[in-house]
Amino acid sequence: MPQGRYRLERVNIELKSNRPARWKIREEPLVRGTEYVYQVTDGNYAQRNAWEFLVRVPKKKGSSIEVRPSSVPPVKAWSGMDRRAIMFERVRRGRNAGDCYCKVALADPAGERTRLIARVDEKKKLPYWLKSLNGRMRSKASVRHTRGTDGDSLVIVVDPDDHQRMVALFLAAKAWVLKEGFRLRQ
Repeated sequence: MPQGRYRLERVNIELKSNRPARWKIREEPLVRGTEYVYQVTDGNYAQRNAWEFLVRVPKKKGSSIEVRPSSVPPVKAWSGMDRRAIMFERVRRGRNAGDCYCKVALADPAGERTRLIARVDEKKKLPYWLKSLNGRMRSKASVRHTRGTDGDSLVIVVDPDDHQRMVALFLAAKAWVLKEGFRLRQ
């Protein structure tokens, strides 16, 4: 059981190593960069709280940063989570240009979809543990030009070197949502 309410600041990461690496992202043939390996302790739990995360930072300026667990605690709700990732794209416009953003893409505890992307009008419906990030939330259209229909998607802006916050966001949007069975839309 969680120790009180979930809090992002209870997620502690410790760098184990970093190394040159190559990986594949979506349709890009091969990405080169640095892979950071972090030992993560989710202090929101007294046990089954040890994770290992990879943060993959590409050499190519402007490319996406990938955050994914490589080792997951043995909790049924988190089964298969080592195959999930959050992508942090570069902010191209506005006051946060140069920072990164990720869509607020929550896990779906019903298992009907791999993720549910929150819209700006759903900001007040988000789980309480994301409320501390309200000042970092924006519409996608305010941080990057979009040709599609996702301009009203809700995004969170972070510094590209803030791996701590990136890992905590993964746990908040995926692990905690699944563990609590939180549903954005009924």
